[in-house]
Amino acid sequence: MNKIFGTTWKGITPASKYVQVTHLRHSSFHRNFSKMSTKPLHRQHYLGISLLGVITGFITYDGIVNEFIYCGATIRFLRSLKTASLIAMDYYMLSKNENCSDYDFLLKQVHLKSAKRLLETCLLNGGLYIKMGQGVAAINHILPKEYTNTLEKLQDKCLPTTKTDIQRVFYEDFGSTPEEIYSDFDYTPIAAASLAQVFKAKLKTGEDVAVKVQYGDLQRRFTSDLGTIMFLQDVIEIFFKNYNFGWILRDLRKNLTLELNFENEGQNAERCAKDLKIFEYVHVPHIYWTYTKPRILTMEWVNGFKVNDVERIQCENLDLKDVDLKLFNIFAEQIFHTGFVHADPHPGNVYVRKNPKTGKADLVLLDHGLYEYLPESVRKPLCEFWEATVLRDEQKMKLAARQIGIKDHMKFAEVLFQQPIRIHGGRIKTKLSESDIEYIQQVAKKNFELIMGTLKEMPRNMLFVVRNLNTIRAISRQHGDVVDRPRTMARYAQHCIYVKYSSIRSYLFWFYRRLIFEYNLWASSFRISCYDLYINILYKLNRAPSSARTLLDDIKKHNIL
Repeated sequence: MNKIFGTTWKGITPASKYVQVTHLRHSSFHRNFSKMSTKPLHRQHYLGISLLGVITGFITYDGIVNEFIYCGATIRFLRSLKTASLIAMDYYMLSKNENCSDYDFLLKQVHLKSAKRLLETCLLNGGLYIKMGQGVAAINHILPKEYTNTLEKLQDKCLPTTKTDIQRVFYEDFGSTPEEIYSDFDYTPIAAASLAQVFKAKLKTGEDVAVKVQYGDLQRRFTSDLGTIMFLQDVIEIFFKNYNFGWILRDLRKNLTLELNFENEGQNAERCAKDLKIFEYVHVPHIYWTYTKPRILTMEWVNGFKVNDVERIQCENLDLKDVDLKLFNIFAEQIFHTGFVHADPHPGNVYVRKNPKTGKADLVLLDHGLYEYLPESVRKPLCEFWEATVLRDEQKMKLAARQIGIKDHMKFAEVLFQQPIRIHGGRIKTKLSESDIEYIQQVAKKNFELIMGTLKEMPRNMLFVVRNLNTIRAISRQHGDVVDRPRTMARYAQHCIYVKYSSIRSYLFWFYRRLIFEYNLWASSFRISCYDLYINILYKLNRAPSSARTLLDDIKKHNIL
């Protein structure tokens, strides 16, 4: 006998059974619901409903009023926090295997994995995150190559915006679409910078132009993104003690704000062109002011390729030494003479093109948003300091450094020259042990660990100079260091000291100093060559271990002597 809910079904037709079951089910549901409805809601239920309402209201308000600016900032922060946490966890787990035989291999794997995570996060977040990643890629003498090589992709691989977004920026700034302003506008970006994208267009007068269009929401998300980037900087510092540049970002917030104004960038470009007109091989694209607004910059179209494209340089039958010498002279002129210094000369902002008349390289300077000005009161002692460092004149080094506002002149010299300056004496050994080799290899690294604190003591207008020197140093390294950068810039600094003197007496004094100056440059190079020969002889006589072969490269790389 079947029973459902205590009811006997004997003698009831199937249709009646269905009706009866349906009735009983509904009756049971209403009884249970009535019991539930009489119970009071718990406090957690009220909190959950209230929280859901607040979140829904916030998202709705942010969408209607702010176009989801704060929602986007929250997502970017959480994404960055996730990346930082994963990177921290990977390094923490690796630290437990520090004594493992294949630790170095595992460390490189973690470096590469973390770098890829940073790259993905920067690409997804865009804007200022791209600029941060480009800055990390530029300091290839501090961070592992897995980071710098991976993050180099940020120089031209950024997430593109939609056609609608571009048209919206144009309509807000010009009140017209690109099609109404130009005779032709290609919506496919030819380059993606940290703050904007560059498009090729044609003016109605026939000229080809490059149009730089800022990301539409960049200015509105600036504050929140900057705070998150500072957080990422702090995370990086935990694992790389030498990378302690987060404080620089805080100090230079004003300069970053100016970089968001493309009209200011256009003015910087024209001033740069005027300052560097003494060099026939320098070209700065012409600015079309009629088609320029704070978020849109229209400039002359220039064909060329990145300065770090070694294969293309060689393919064009151009000389790497010629390219580097011109590169160093350009920025030496800015640092030591004009004082108006390009603060972001990474490879994406310096192009090379072949001059049809001379057959040699011309350099094209792009992206003039970030500049710093060095007054005469800083430039003159800076030149004197550079000369005194080459001459090993410590007394004059101290005096010049004091005029700039630097306490430790030796550390300051190592920051500027980006190599150890201190002379490590001692008797000449006829046999080198493994401990000797290890000591020499660690000299440069230890010195760099000591000098990073010097940056905080520098006048703030010197920070961009250091950035400039570091960036062109990275380019030089990619070229194989075919030109001695410190020596080339030292000659330029020495020239700038006496260039304004016109009397015979001052000329004779300059000539005397120049002879001593050149002798010291030659002596430094000769000392390295002798030590190179010394190590080779010891190695061939089996008086030095096999690791001495890498030591020779370290000596040339860091100029330890």
